[in-house]
Amino acid sequence: MKKLLVVMLMLAMAVVANASMVISVNGVNDPTDDITINTGQVVTLDIFGADNTVDNLTYYYLGIDAGSAGSGSIDISSATVLYAGDKAWIEVVDDGDIAGVLNVQNPFVGLMITDPNSNPPHPIAPNGKLFDGIKFTCTGAGDVTINLFDGNGGLMDSQVIHQTPEPMTMALLGLGGMYLRRRK
Repeated sequence: MKKLLVVMLMLAMAVVANASMVISVNGVNDPTDDITINTGQVVTLDIFGADNTVDNLTYYYLGIDAGSAGSGSIDISSATVLYAGDKAWIEVVDDGDIAGVLNVQNPFVGLMITDPNSNPPHPIAPNGKLFDGIKFTCTGAGDVTINLFDGNGGLMDSQVIHQTPEPMTMALLGLGGMYLRRRK
């Protein structure tokens, strides 16, 4: 049993080590620390190819963890595609079945970096900035995890964003509490 556990851990580390795409937040490529923002604040997400590995995947998904305590939304209206291969697009995907498998809120974002019908299907590796200007808006206090999946549902990268109420809201809540306490 112990050997099986060691083998499983080694395989899991190999999958993480081979991740070839990462999430960038506000220009920081694959931040190691969690990001803290205020409710209502917007951060910019970019997707980077992290190495020169050419794989056989064409689809990638970006979504907010459905089990997150906070809430937020992803907006692609100002996003741009920088991939230099045969075909690339970014779109909102409304598919409850895929969202359920990935455990992300529906709708979510679909990313495609190559044309599967081209020959060869992957003319260049997904290296460098692939998608730019995806907006994430904090809509509720709590932690939100944004996940990037490959087309097979494998987790490639995730980023935790701590959402806190804006300072003015906290100040008004504090003043209101002091007023209520004084009235007693």
